[in-house]
Amino acid sequence: MVPPEWLLAAALVAVYLLDSVHFLQIGEAVIFTRGSSLTGLSFGSPFELGGRRPYLPNPLTPWQTDLRVDWNVSSQGARPEQINSEMQRHLQMVRPIAQIATACAALVVVVAPLALVSGYELTFTVSIVMCLICAVAGCLLVIRRRGSLGLTLGQALSVSLVAVVCLPCSGNLGRAAAIQRHWVLQASDLPELGSAGAKRLISHLKVKEMLTRALRLCVEDSAEYRSVATQLGQLEAKQD
Repeated sequence: MVPPEWLLAAALVAVYLLDSVHFLQIGEAVIFTRGSSLTGLSFGSPFELGGRRPYLPNPLTPWQTDLRVDWNVSSQGARPEQINSEMQRHLQMVRPIAQIATACAALVVVVAPLALVSGYELTFTVSIVMCLICAVAGCLLVIRRRGSLGLTLGQALSVSLVAVVCLPCSGNLGRAAAIQRHWVLQASDLPELGSAGAKRLISHLKVKEMLTRALRLCVEDSAEYRSVATQLGQLEAKQD
């Protein structure tokens, strides 16, 4: 029989991983970041669950937050240059929260489970208490910076409550605070986000794949079909 301490240790890690997952629908994408730089683009996993694509960020790097964009095929949406600037400022505001969340993840997802399976009850208790203190500090920072993060008071309190009540979720506090805000831009402008040429090429291919898939789902000669086809043509023109 598996000892209850081992089950609890596994549960701490499992809850952290489950809380890390996002489910993206058609029209949503996630921007990878490193520091204040935008480094990549993802539409989620190739397979769908209930019309949504699961996306799991690297669980070993909770200090690297992701950003979410809503892409459309209309003429509406901010310019990529403006969004780049806004995202960089957003990352600067969320950075200290992500650093606190990293400390929480280390305590509750690494130290606490190892202490449980090794039989060090005092170490487990201390790590949980320290994680709670860090989580409260991070939540207070989220509430204080909610305006700069684009959060309402209700959103800030909701994110904070989850982190305090479910301590393994506190390891994702920085990611949760960062991804609440959405940016809207045209689908053909997605590859213009970021600055690395290699990453832009990957983004071009991914956006083209998504638009091609969306085109197949539209009724031919409908307004939606023409809009998607126009965005696809603009994307190919920019790539050339």
